[in-house]
Formats: sequence, structure tokens, C-alpha cells
Amino acid sequence: MKSFEIEQKYRVGNSAKVRQLLKKLGARKIAAGVERNEFFDRNGFLSKKKTALRLRRFGKQATLTLKGPRLVSLFTKRREIEAAVDYEPIKTILLLSGFRVLQSYTKRRESYSLGPALVTLDHLSKFGGFLEIEGRAGVIRVIEKRLGLSAKDREERSYLQMLFGWKH
Repeated sequence: MKSFEIEQKYRVGNSAKVRQLLKKLGARKIAAGVERNEFFDRNGFLSKKKTALRLRRFGKQATLTLKGPRLVSLFTKRREIEAAVDYEPIKTILLLSGFRVLQSYTKRRESYSLGPALVTLDHLSKFGGFLEIEGRAGVIRVIEKRLGLSAKDREERSYLQMLFGWKH
């Protein structure tokens, strides 16, 4: 179990070009498909703490994640606790415990392993393509440069902020 996530999201216009660059850099595709994300809260308890509780379904796998508020950092950094779960029972437990789904969205996602980093290529309807690099800050900087990205390509908002105007 890792306790912190460090990542950076970038807007990408040409996903095919990014895929070619990833392949050229030796990235290995580890998953692809449609991902469903549901965010839960109970009476605003988590949102008041700028914390998100997400149940994610990707293929046959499901993950429950608690993400804390953003910390001051060069890239997006926050406390993150994550566990693989069985989707139907955990959703039922959450709902019976008084949690409600506040928001949900679906995206297409491709995940790649690139050295010590996880790189994902996402597509959201109405918003287009995004690339996320997750790893140590130095690794993110190196991959950013190797992919021809820069600070001007960064998207600082989370998907929840873009889609629903959440402040977390």
C-alpha cells in the first residue's frame, strides 16, 4: 500500500502521436478499456475535508481509493490509500453505511509501464485527450521532457474539477 501519489496530467491533442512516442521510449501497454469512476460522500463529511472516496471499475477489476487534499508540490501530490475490492459488495456496503454517489463519469483509458512510472492515456467525452504520468518528481520531469511536453501542457485541474466544478 502506497500512501502518497505524485502525478501530473497533460492535455494532448494527438493521442496517436503520443502512443508512437511511448512505444519508441519502450513503454509497455498493461491495460486498455473503459473505466467507470464513482465518488461517494456522506452528508458532505469528506468534501469538507477536500477528500475524495472513489470506487473505480476497470474491466473486471475494482479499486476503492481515498484521496486526501492536494499538498504543496511541484506536481500534484496527495495522500492516497487504495485497495483492490469486489465491486458489488463494496458498493452495497458503502450505500448501506449512508454514503451516496455524488458524481460519476466514464473515460477510455490506456495504461503503460515506462521505467518506474505509470503513464496513462485518457479520453473523456467533451474534453478530449489527457496523459498522466505517475511516479517520483524526477521521473515525471524526465518523461515529460522525453515526450516533448512542458509546463504549458499541464492540466492542473482534476477530472472532477473539469467535469463538475468540484473544489478539492
